[in-house]
Amino acid sequence: MDKYNGFMKKIFLMTGAMFFAGMLTAQTLSVEQYRNRVLEYNQDIQMSRQAVNSALYSLKSVKTDFFPKLDVNGNYSYQVEEVEFLPGADLKHDNYGIEAGLVQNVYSGSAVRKQYDVGRLQHAIAQLGVEHTIDNIVYAADLSYWAVVANRDLYELSGQYVKLGNELYSIVNKRFVEGAISKTDVLMVQNRLKEAELQLNTNSTNYKIALQAMNIMMGSEPDHEVVLTDSIQSVIWGPKEEGLDKALERRADYQTAIMNIEMAKLQTDLARSQFLPQLVVGVKEKYGTTLINVDGKAKWATTAFAQINIPVFHWGKMRQEVRLGRSQEEMRELERSQLKDRVSEELNNGWVNVTETAKKLEIVYSSLDIAKETLILNTFSYNEGKLPILDVLSAQVSWLQAYTNVVSVNYQYKVALAAYAKALGNTGV
Repeated sequence: MDKYNGFMKKIFLMTGAMFFAGMLTAQTLSVEQYRNRVLEYNQDIQMSRQAVNSALYSLKSVKTDFFPKLDVNGNYSYQVEEVEFLPGADLKHDNYGIEAGLVQNVYSGSAVRKQYDVGRLQHAIAQLGVEHTIDNIVYAADLSYWAVVANRDLYELSGQYVKLGNELYSIVNKRFVEGAISKTDVLMVQNRLKEAELQLNTNSTNYKIALQAMNIMMGSEPDHEVVLTDSIQSVIWGPKEEGLDKALERRADYQTAIMNIEMAKLQTDLARSQFLPQLVVGVKEKYGTTLINVDGKAKWATTAFAQINIPVFHWGKMRQEVRLGRSQEEMRELERSQLKDRVSEELNNGWVNVTETAKKLEIVYSSLDIAKETLILNTFSYNEGKLPILDVLSAQVSWLQAYTNVVSVNYQYKVALAAYAKALGNTGV
């Protein structure tokens, strides 16, 4: 029994030595560092930030409509035919002029103000879009990180299982050579060893694929060597149950839904403003020949003007446009209500998953302790000739399954924590 305990210690020491040796040659990466790497590289976040810039430029463009507009126009024409204006007085062939006009919008049914308010909302919605994208990317990064850690642990675990199988095969084969047991025991151990090697190969493949996906997500080469420093069994943060109102305040997608309702109302007002009176005033300064150019002299001419446009009858177009706007408002309100229900479901399901998975952890750790003790006792009893080899093999399988359950449930717990943080709108925890 002491010999077997020593062998188990040697396995774990070898695994730890391999891990720390890898840390010396490869880049180390915590889950927080990985999140930051992904956020720096991710194209979706970069595009959402560009959308913020676009909304800002659009807002600044709309703002210019509040100010007077100055335009300069020039013209020149040449009359080919001779034109007699009065007997003995011919019109000049050349006609030219340059005109500068300053125009100020006085009233346009508040259309400019509404457009500016729409621009402000679009800018705010674009900023919320960045937050929402970050929440999703952090969640995806957490899942990727913990998937690699879990697959790495399962790969190392299967390697330990192969070592156990080789150790047991050495013992059984030696006893067979001594004539103490039959060939059947050797064949059973060999068969189990091959199964262990097959599982090792499968876990190796899963680990490599998960690692490649993780590297690609942060913009590294797929085969880039990294050592993940956060253990899947470590405590990252302690969750506490929070109410729906808190989550709705933090959720960028829900705040966007509220702004979409306000946006729809502004669009309705904007549609109505097109059918209200429009008033502009301005002044024009012109230098050039007169329209009837008799003397060919250029002159200065100043004109002040006011222009009003009053829509009178458009076959009920305004009424239909307003009805369309109201319909859009109701749709946005229904979308907000629907999203609220979905957030409530995500929040409650997330909390249940966190609490129930935490209970699973207690069970699998207890099961692992039992499996370890059973494996040690069965191996010792077999060496003493008190148990058949089948009991040892069964104990090894139970130990492997118990250890696999520990890794799997810890991974489920990390996923549950990430999902709950996302439901809270607080994936930066």
